[in-house]
Amino acid sequence: MSQVKPQDPRTAVQALESRQEPLLRWLRNPTVTSPDEQRNAENLLIAARHALKEATDTRMALTRPLDDSKARIILLFKPYTGQLEEGIAALNGALSTYRRHLQELQLAEQHRAMEEAAQALADGEVVEPVDALDVPDVKATSRTDMGTVTYREDWDVQIVDAALVPRDLCEPSLPRIRARVKSGVTTIPGVLITRRTISIARTQKGG
Repeated sequence: MSQVKPQDPRTAVQALESRQEPLLRWLRNPTVTSPDEQRNAENLLIAARHALKEATDTRMALTRPLDDSKARIILLFKPYTGQLEEGIAALNGALSTYRRHLQELQLAEQHRAMEEAAQALADGEVVEPVDALDVPDVKATSRTDMGTVTYREDWDVQIVDAALVPRDLCEPSLPRIRARVKSGVTTIPGVLITRRTISIARTQKGG
C-alpha cells in the first residue's frame, strides 16, 4: 500500500501566495475616502481574513503530525526522565544537607578552638598552635572518579504575601488592565488608553 507524500511547506506557501497575489497587491496601500471605497475595503477585509484562516489551517495541518509525534515522544520519555529528575533532586537535597552539617561542625570547632585559646591566655599559659580541625574540608569544587561537582550558594524565593511586595517588583497585568478598561474605567495612572475600532469580518454562507 503506497503512502501519500506529505505536502512540502514551501510548496504550500507558494501556492497560497500565488492564488492570493491579486489580494496581496490590494492590501499594500488601502485607502478609504468614500462609501464605494469603504465597501471595497470591507470586501478586501473579508477576503484577507478568509485567506489568513486558510493559511493558518494549512500551517496547522502541516505541523500537526510533528506536534503529535513530539507529544508522544515526550510521554514516552517522561517516566524515565521523571525518575532521573527526582533522583537528582534527592541527591542535591542530601548533598546540601551534608554540606550544611559540615559547615556547622567547622564553625563549632573554630569556636571551641578560640575559646580554648582565650582561656589559655587568661590562665597565663602559652597558647599552642591550633591543631587542624577534625572536620572534612568543605570545598567549593569536589573531584570524583567521574568528574567534578561545584557547589555555589543561591537563594530560594517564594512569595508568601503579594500585598507586601514592593511595587517596583510587581509586573503590571495587561489582561487585568484591559478588563478594567472594558468595565468603563478609561483613566488609569501610568497607562495610555486610546479608542480603536475592531472589525469582525464574516463570509456569506454558501459564498
